[in-house]
Amino acid sequence: MSFFVLVFLYALALGGFALALFLALEVAAALFDEEEKAPLQAAHVGPVVVVIPAHNEAKSIAPTLRNATSQLRDMDRLLVVADNCADETARIARENGAEVIERHDPEHRGKGYALQFALDHLRDAPPDIVVFTDADCLFAPEALQRVSGVASRHDRPAQALYLMKAPDGAGPRLRVAEFAWSFINNARMRGLARLFDVTRFTGAGFAAPWRVVGGLDLASGEIVEDLALTMTLIRKGAAPIFAPDALVTSEFPMDDEALTRQSARWSIGSMTYAARQGFSALFEGLAKGRFAQIGAAIDLMIPPLTIFAALLIAITALSLLAWLAWGVSGAFQLSVWSLFLTGATIAGAWFRFGREALPPSALGGVIAFLLSKASVFGRKGRESAQTWTPTRDGSNHGGHSKEGE
Repeated sequence: MSFFVLVFLYALALGGFALALFLALEVAAALFDEEEKAPLQAAHVGPVVVVIPAHNEAKSIAPTLRNATSQLRDMDRLLVVADNCADETARIARENGAEVIERHDPEHRGKGYALQFALDHLRDAPPDIVVFTDADCLFAPEALQRVSGVASRHDRPAQALYLMKAPDGAGPRLRVAEFAWSFINNARMRGLARLFDVTRFTGAGFAAPWRVVGGLDLASGEIVEDLALTMTLIRKGAAPIFAPDALVTSEFPMDDEALTRQSARWSIGSMTYAARQGFSALFEGLAKGRFAQIGAAIDLMIPPLTIFAALLIAITALSLLAWLAWGVSGAFQLSVWSLFLTGATIAGAWFRFGREALPPSALGGVIAFLLSKASVFGRKGRESAQTWTPTRDGSNHGGHSKEGE
């Protein structure tokens, strides 16, 4: 019996160490990434269509539309998909100069269906580049031109740096959430791009050549549609490229219930998707020699940071008990190294990318942030991860899935 327990613990410890090492390599690569902005080269880019899926966004969509319109050229278009709306989203979008199409299909809800509806609409007169963003997101100056320019120049999908910010007056808990978001979308994606020349579609600010996305079938109710689209593109030989010079931002909801829905959809949804697709994507990448797919698959298998840390602590505790019971310390030593690597990785990422969002004075919010994760795996959190539900109720920003650690 002890033999099988030890084999199991060694397997867990080895797996945890492998993922901790990969995470450390990702962030180490990001730490040495230069942040110099490349010259803006938008003149060569053909027509661009910015697609915004919107579900009951009447109270919040106008600033997003004005922001996007300010960066469009005469040849570009702004297309809003009013997706199963029961408010004035479509009217307000038209008043702000957007082309609007309305989709009414309550049996098929989700961002993927809305994006597919947009692609089908564009098929008769397709643009050169399609940019997907969300109804609560803002492009930084020149960001739209930059991300579409990268996609056009490399003839590959390009993902902008998408960051969520704590609203003014937010407490330490949301400051921690802002750093956690930056940890994955900035530090990890920057490192993944340097090591494997690939990134994830992270939810908004995603530009792709029409030849790449025009033939895709995005119509699904996948909770983490961003991860699914990323892996689909990689398998089609169109791995997304990172465009950190192009910044897109939005704000976290202040409402605790909305924040729980958002976190649950990402935490539970991403782990479920990784369990379904992670190993198969890795083995396929190894078999076909797809370097980008190998890196993306391993990255996919790393759980959200709080869950990963909790798993490493649990493995360490079990390995310590095994050492005390049977005198075999190898699994415990591996687990301690995993914890050390992960702790050093978080500290390095915070020092480079997180001190502004999470100053030392706000580090006390880590405890509140960790305690809030308990609600993510409670009944409401699990229910929100079963099927597509709006992140927010339409009285604030956003209506589609977001990521977070």
